[in-house]
Amino acid sequence: MLWLLLVGTATGQTITPKISINPLLHVGELIPLSATLGLEVGWNSRSSVQLLGSYRHFPAQDAEPSSGPKVYLDYRRYLHPPQPNVGLFLSPFVGVGHLRLGLGDLPPPGATQRRRTEVETGALLGHQALFSRLTAEVYAGPAYRWQITSGSFNQSSYSDKKSFLWIRAGFTVGVRLTKG
Repeated sequence: MLWLLLVGTATGQTITPKISINPLLHVGELIPLSATLGLEVGWNSRSSVQLLGSYRHFPAQDAEPSSGPKVYLDYRRYLHPPQPNVGLFLSPFVGVGHLRLGLGDLPPPGATQRRRTEVETGALLGHQALFSRLTAEVYAGPAYRWQITSGSFNQSSYSDKKSFLWIRAGFTVGVRLTKG
């Protein structure tokens, strides 16, 4: 009986590798240039888990821009899917990232490299479409972020903690490897 349950679950899965590249949209130090790779695995026709990893680069006029990785884990619940893991979805998520912060055009004497750790959580509303085996999706929603910036200045260490409400939004394309 357990074997039938596992086989039934495995044959109902969808597997979709995804990519997102953001070379054009850049708003000051708020939205970075980024490249993202991900994988969505459907548990059944109405729910899936998605793991996304990105590398972000905040352009700067100096030789030391801010850059670093970020990872998101999303649970998706599709609301009335016409096909497995397609259509309108709600998605709670968590994300963790690290940035190596640039020092600016004229770093003060004694300044050293700074780092930022980010943790965020929130919920997305989105839509995923399927064209044969190609997927395209768009999503947006509120995110609450906690971040800690640390470094040293003139041989003294500092740490600055902030939390704030933000918006997570994106667009990805993918290839559905298996159909549910």
